[in-house]
Amino acid sequence: MPVYSWLCRTELDRERMVATVRWVGPARATMFLILLGVLVGSAHHTGWLPLIPLFVSAAVSIPLYRNLERRKRPEFWAAGGWLSTQISLGAGIALTGGPKSPAMPWLAIAVISLIARFSRAGITAGLAFLFAELLIVTFGIDPAGVWQNPSEFLFPLGLLFSVGVFSAAQMRSDLDHRDYDKTTGLANQAKFSDDLRQAIQRRLRRGGTVTVLAIDLDGFRLANEGLGPRGGDALLRQAGSRIARAARGADLVARRSGDEFLIFLADLEGEPGAPVQPPRQRAQAVARAVQAEIGERFVVGRDEVYLDACVGISMLETGDQDPAPAAEQLLADAQSALSAAQSTGPGTLMFFDHDHSASRSQLSLISGLRRAIERQEFVMHYQPCLDLHNRQLIGVEALLRWEDPDRGLVPPGDFIPLAEETGLIETIGLWAFTDVCRQAAEWQSRGHVFDVAFNLSPRQLRQPDLLERMLKAVATTGVDPNHLVVEITESTALGDPDRAIELMCLFTRNGFRLAIDDFGVGLSSLSRLRDMPATFLKIDRSFISDLETSPTGLAMIRTMVQLAENLGMLAHAEGIETELQLRLLRESGCGQGQGFLFSRAIPAAEVLEYDFISRQARLVPTPGQGTSSTTLAGAADD
Repeated sequence: MPVYSWLCRTELDRERMVATVRWVGPARATMFLILLGVLVGSAHHTGWLPLIPLFVSAAVSIPLYRNLERRKRPEFWAAGGWLSTQISLGAGIALTGGPKSPAMPWLAIAVISLIARFSRAGITAGLAFLFAELLIVTFGIDPAGVWQNPSEFLFPLGLLFSVGVFSAAQMRSDLDHRDYDKTTGLANQAKFSDDLRQAIQRRLRRGGTVTVLAIDLDGFRLANEGLGPRGGDALLRQAGSRIARAARGADLVARRSGDEFLIFLADLEGEPGAPVQPPRQRAQAVARAVQAEIGERFVVGRDEVYLDACVGISMLETGDQDPAPAAEQLLADAQSALSAAQSTGPGTLMFFDHDHSASRSQLSLISGLRRAIERQEFVMHYQPCLDLHNRQLIGVEALLRWEDPDRGLVPPGDFIPLAEETGLIETIGLWAFTDVCRQAAEWQSRGHVFDVAFNLSPRQLRQPDLLERMLKAVATTGVDPNHLVVEITESTALGDPDRAIELMCLFTRNGFRLAIDDFGVGLSSLSRLRDMPATFLKIDRSFISDLETSPTGLAMIRTMVQLAENLGMLAHAEGIETELQLRLLRESGCGQGQGFLFSRAIPAAEVLEYDFISRQARLVPTPGQGTSSTTLAGAADD
């Protein structure tokens, strides 16, 4: 771990100092030659003795300035070179007349070289040294002459002061500008590290948690190659702006380098306006917001670009670590978590786990998913969708299942979100759709024609070649797309409504039918809903469960059914579990639905048997319902 000093407090200070010394090397050589010429030209007045300090200065400073970038503490070597030069300059001034020396103005150059190289503490010490040197070469050489003619002291002192003030002001301007990235306008890593250390210092006094999020833009390198440098910079500016907007309320957002960004959150105790959300939940919410913002379409010139974001998160919750090493460790941990997230696939979010048990479990599940794709361990089950008045099968909804050899049947809730985060959902989704097409074509060839619905995830909808791949699968299997129902959740459709409506229109023009899934949970935008060419409006299961518990539940269902009719759609109820719910839905005018009351999702081989039983059951009347049937016990128990 690098060790810094009061002369250069950060790595950036060191880099600036080394670069300055290297850059002014030719200028030092030029000044040496000019001084040599001046001394030689005035040798008949001053003699040849002043040449000695000049050559001593060169002999000592050149080795000290050489190869600074390879030195362990380059600032001390540079300080030694600067001091040797100024001591020699002072000796030369003393030998050439003291306050009357023609070399006196060269002290101003010493101020500029001092301020260009070191930190504020180093500059203060250097200016004190130059002031002492000025006193020595003036009052120390000719005190009576200086008292008689004060300008011999005041003029070089004023020169030193004015040059010092101007150079320091210029340096502060450069430093302020240096704190921000030129491309995005966000803070850079140097400022981020400084502010992070200060936050950790405050944490030592107040307690609390400091969190760092490291973000990498998936797909940026490929986009940058296509857009070119100028387009890539424009894309970075848009991405930086979106990240800053998503992280509103964060303590700082910075660009690290390339397509990597940093955020830190300081949840300190006792601070006014401190968030009430637990730090881990807050960090996760910020990360999800960033991923959602980055996942939206970018427009650069005439090009559309789609990116994802991997996020690594580290948290400092316990201990009283020294701020400097704690900040470096927190950044390193966030980078480790980001690297782990990147290794699992695009769009992944991962916390740094000191025990690594949770990380190993997640990585194991991701590895299992990759193997499942290779070994084709996925299988489609189908949940029957029925006419609610006669319980006849009118369609099925395809649902993905993972039969892992070690874990058994893995619930969708355990792997679908992870597949979405890692990007594996694109490969899995294509396989699932192709299998649905194959199965539907087989049923159609045997004379069983009904709707087969399937879900498309938000990530799949962002694939630029999604429709092309779907049409290829339809053509390969020979299925009639008029009986394939594309389900898109309401929240996904309203996330980017213009693109969603455009995509929906493309689906319908190519023969597919559409369903708005999970309706009612996404704070519906009716103005957008009316423009969506959907056939079905699927009422979310949460409203169905409220039918028996909420006094407004029935009114909500009736309103949604009426809305569907007014929009030219068919209302479809999800999650029907009781006979009372079924009766109330019928009374509300809802004509179709699905749920455990009728059947769980079943293997494809059992669907035709279910269809046969449902048709036979229509002949067995139930009291008060004419031709409707009782529940299919065998299917419901499945």
